[in-house]
Amino acid sequence: MTFDLPPTHHFVIDAKATSRCRLEASTRQHTVIIDEPEVRGGTDSGATPLETMLSSFLACLNVISHLIADEMEIEIDDLSMSLDATFDTDGIRNTTPTALPFPEIDLTMNITTSASDAEIAQLREDLEKRCPVTVILTQAGTKINATWNVTRP
Repeated sequence: MTFDLPPTHHFVIDAKATSRCRLEASTRQHTVIIDEPEVRGGTDSGATPLETMLSSFLACLNVISHLIADEMEIEIDDLSMSLDATFDTDGIRNTTPTALPFPEIDLTMNITTSASDAEIAQLREDLEKRCPVTVILTQAGTKINATWNVTRP
């Protein structure tokens, strides 16, 4: 499924801090609860801000990889992902400011498709260029070590 995008889009998100650690963010008709674990003063009623950001990275990879696959006329039968992100806590602990909170992310993409190796290589290359969250992370200096496990049906 492809769709036309305007040259720019504005995301509108409203948020209410319901405690010092919990935030309820609303966009369109959706509400997202972001919270900290109890050990850090929260109620653990939602993912942490950083878990939410990293989950958004995976969600963006999902959407954009399917968009590219549709453009390439290849089918993705199944897609799952996982990541292991190294987080430099110095900036939060206020010991040393850090310009690169996530120096490295190990990303695993598990994809089931009948696409050829050349098509997978093109999909990977396009995904690195077109996924907005990937672009943000890599431009910030994060090294993304992507492993693609391809299974053919």
